Amino acid sequence: MDYNKDYLPLVKTMVDEKRYIHTLGVIDEALKYSKIYNADINKARIAASLHDITKNFTQDENIELLKKYYKMSEIESIPKSVMHSFSAFVYSKEYLGIDDIDILNAIKNHTLSRPAMSDLEKIIYLSDFTDPSRNLDYSNHLREIAKKDLNLAMKDALTYTISYLKEGNKVIPKITYDALNYYKEFN
Repeated sequence: MDYNKDYLPLVKTMVDEKRYIHTLGVIDEALKYSKIYNADINKARIAASLHDITKNFTQDENIELLKKYYKMSEIESIPKSVMHSFSAFVYSKEYLGIDDIDILNAIKNHTLSRPAMSDLEKIIYLSDFTDPSRNLDYSNHLREIAKKDLNLAMKDALTYTISYLKEGNKVIPKITYDALNYYKEFN
């Protein structure tokens, strides 16, 4: 696998302008956090570049990709709003030849999270959350915490996310609750 490859030209052809600007912001955030936590900058750049590569795919296109790795019952349990993180994992592996499991996990887990994520996974999850183009009031607060402690930032981000989803009467996957319970141990 070529860790120096630039995937942005491809990404630019696959996502809309708003998503591309978001991707650039996620890359910037990921590189900042990678420097703070001595994470592999090339892996962070690749994962950040590809995390939303299938975001503009149709539901049917996402499902077709997912069928390569998941049973239909598993696909049906994935909330539609985050299905792209799973299909981006499959696309990156199958069509781009990404074989680094840490990069693939960072792509797949950038929406729902999971307990005991690697630093790269946490960096991509938090970078997606703190990208300045999102203009979330909570992002500035979280950005400051993430500069000091990734685990505490994960706890805060997951707490915020679950609260936000509850307010909107949205389904909260069990894995997201499990992740919050895991990160609550870090104070």
